[in-house]
Amino acid sequence: MVEQIAFKENTMLSQRESPPRADSLVSMLRSLTVDDDYFERRALRAACIRRTPLDDFHPQASEIVPGLFVCDVYTATSPAISRGLGITHVVSVVKDNYPRFPRSMKHISIPIDDSREAELLGYLDYTVEWITSALQRKGRVMVHCIWGMSRSASVAIAYIMAAKHIPLENALKLVVARREVVKPNSGFMQQLKVYEHILRIREQKELLRRDS
Repeated sequence: MVEQIAFKENTMLSQRESPPRADSLVSMLRSLTVDDDYFERRALRAACIRRTPLDDFHPQASEIVPGLFVCDVYTATSPAISRGLGITHVVSVVKDNYPRFPRSMKHISIPIDDSREAELLGYLDYTVEWITSALQRKGRVMVHCIWGMSRSASVAIAYIMAAKHIPLENALKLVVARREVVKPNSGFMQQLKVYEHILRIREQKELLRRDS
């Protein structure tokens, strides 16, 4: 259900021990993070760079349309990257352990797994409206999951279908052209087909209303 979407403001992470000397220089520079979240971000990076179905995957943000980015969780939680891209809004599509973001960022979460059985459809209308509102106000939106391949990509595809009034096939091609690793799971693709049908019916009703 849409109302299950969780709004979550970030709090400071608990204090941790300083990183080991052998780790300090190269790893810190790579993560661009040397404060309390050092160890958490190392774990996120490890999750993002472990072997994937596409060997050339690298953590990065991909701009799908102006102001809308899809990325992995490591990239999404990098303060330097968020600042550099001017991110103002974040959509987290992850089941557990919501990432922490600055209080200045608006943040919603869709708590689902990357599973064929996961219920994404019920969140799409609200999330698409939320993204649309943010972009209309000149905000910059980052949508992330773990790898930026299935869950977050599916949300971006839904937004493209609704915003550009184009079929699922065309929306998928557009998103893949901007981010080659995109591959929604089969369950999400089925739900996106249903969403495509819903959007088509709404457009037809709107045309009838205007003609009447």
